[in-house]
Formats: sequence, structure tokens, C-alpha cells
Amino acid sequence: MNSQEAEIIDQYDVMFAMRTGVTILIPKLRAFDCGVEVPVQFTISPENPRDVLITAAGQAAILKDLRKDYLDEAVERGIIMFYELKDDEVVRCTPCNYLR
Repeated sequence: MNSQEAEIIDQYDVMFAMRTGVTILIPKLRAFDCGVEVPVQFTISPENPRDVLITAAGQAAILKDLRKDYLDEAVERGIIMFYELKDDEVVRCTPCNYLR
């Protein structure tokens, strides 16, 4: 993945609950326009261990500087749930699975 082509996500909010895990609120993201039939996956950046690399259907995004405890929890559970917002309204939720 070429990081110059990837959407950069540096404005986001994180919610964490023991039962539901890591949920991240972000603005609407082009990388998630792939439809529900295409898996969305994440890995940890080899360049920065707090950056999350997200891929789906040839699209890419980088979630910058996620707190280590949230990242560890997401990797352990194998999933991050993304809620995309437009004008403070949730417009889409996308599960993103850890690519082992």
C-alpha cells in the first residue's frame, strides 16, 4: 500500500467498552465505499506501531496515532468497528477485521 494514496484519518473519537470493544467515530471515508460484500481489514503499520492501516477493495486509509491500549485491545479482539459521521449523524457502520 502506498501511503501517499491512502486517506489519512487524524481526526476521530474512540469509544471503548468491555462488551463491545473499540469503536471509532470518523468522517465519511472513501475507503469504505466498497459495499458490505467486501471485507475491510486492518494491520499495524510497520513504520509507526500506533498507526492502523486499513484496506478494502484496493482502497486504503491510515488511522494515525491510536492509543496503544486501544490498539492492543483491537488486535486481541480481532476487530474495530468504524462509525462514519456526516453532520454529526451516523451514516454507515463498518466492521474492520484484523489481518493476521
